Amino acid sequence: MKLNVLSKDEVERLHLAILQVFEKTGVKVYSRRALEMLKNAGAEVEEKTFRVKIPSYLVEECIKNTPKYIHLYSRDSKLQLKLERDNFYTVLGSTVVNVIDPETFKRVKGRKEYIAKAAKVVDALPNIHIAAQFCLALDCSPEVQELHELEAVFTNTVKPVMAIAYSPQGAKKIIEMAAIIKGGIEKLRKEPLLFMYTEPTSPLEYSEKALDTLIETVKLGIPVLSAPCVQAGATGPVSLAGTLVQSFVESLTGLILAQLTKKGAPTIIGEVSTVMDMRTGVMSYGAPEFSIINAASSQLAHYYGIPFFGTGGCSDSKLPDEQAVAEAATSLFAAMLSGTNLIHDVGYLEGAMTGSLEMVVIIDELFSMMSRIIKGIKIDEETLALNVINDVGPGGHYLAHKHTLKLFSEEHWLPSLIDRRRYEFWKVDGEKDMVTRAREKLQKILREHEPEPLPKEIKQELVNIIVKRNRPEVK
Repeated sequence: MKLNVLSKDEVERLHLAILQVFEKTGVKVYSRRALEMLKNAGAEVEEKTFRVKIPSYLVEECIKNTPKYIHLYSRDSKLQLKLERDNFYTVLGSTVVNVIDPETFKRVKGRKEYIAKAAKVVDALPNIHIAAQFCLALDCSPEVQELHELEAVFTNTVKPVMAIAYSPQGAKKIIEMAAIIKGGIEKLRKEPLLFMYTEPTSPLEYSEKALDTLIETVKLGIPVLSAPCVQAGATGPVSLAGTLVQSFVESLTGLILAQLTKKGAPTIIGEVSTVMDMRTGVMSYGAPEFSIINAASSQLAHYYGIPFFGTGGCSDSKLPDEQAVAEAATSLFAAMLSGTNLIHDVGYLEGAMTGSLEMVVIIDELFSMMSRIIKGIKIDEETLALNVINDVGPGGHYLAHKHTLKLFSEEHWLPSLIDRRRYEFWKVDGEKDMVTRAREKLQKILREHEPEPLPKEIKQELVNIIVKRNRPEVK
């Protein structure tokens, strides 16, 4: 089952438009290292304005040199996520300013403790596949904030991680942490525990800090992501096709620099592009256009044969309410149907300003349910059940038949959060709505789930990296 919003001709037309923007309009690249690499590769560089025009052959050569798959591994190497073809996985929303506290359910500022709790929840939920810095650790010193955030993530889950560094130096330290956990940089390269997020600045710019972070990550052999956040009508064209073109020029700029840094570098392209609501000025995470742009982008990324990072499971609602579930379910299902390899922003509310762990719990259930729909119907001799139908015959029942016992768990999806009981049983149990049940499940995880702990000596090494970086150098 697959969602295609573009025809083959439309995909090819978008590709040609992307190449034209690279050659005619160009991009601004504020890293001197990046400018030098582009100039040496044959791009037209205006050093005073930082503007670069990249020939089509170079764009297409870099796309060709990019690996067509990336595999991510858990801390213990047991879990392997295959970012290839139409495989899809969920990624926890990251670095929000506010959090809905899982105990008081009040909107509060981000702190390190919430990152740790979120990682623990990801570790427990089977359908949230990749952890991240759920919120900003605003209670930590800015000099080492990113390290505190990743230490909280690495400590509380064995699952793969999407890392966001706030500086090239921070990226190197985060990768050093991951290497310690995996048993060395070579083991980390062979079995990546993390990939690094970088973001262009729309329209058509890439900052020095973002590009130098990308370059340092590639030099260390770690997968890197380039994902713009274009607002159609504000930082991008109001038309969805124009926004697609600009988004891919920006994302592919990161890919090009990754390949010029190291040919064959594992690179993910992505986008978090949507519309700006013209009435409120808000970048809408619940808009239907968000899902359309994501599905079209996924299709274009598959055309290139490169792993794709998109969005789903997010909302503009301020609470984990009916609006939140409706918007999150719509974007999640569209992303899954379009084969978005990495579905990010899971748990975002308020247009990416607030994170909700109740929503993460609900999305875990929705992902499971939607996966069953996408799985479809298996038709073979056993499932056609002609002999079974003949055995039971008119007026009989199938409850005691061995065919039912054998196949019901494979054929029938069973919920863990959605309530199918009769009214009387639901009433006796407290008349709980979906959000209440999600909150109870969330609190049970936080009380009872124990992630596999890091060895004490490794945990101490992570702390030492933070302490060392925070300590002023003696001159």
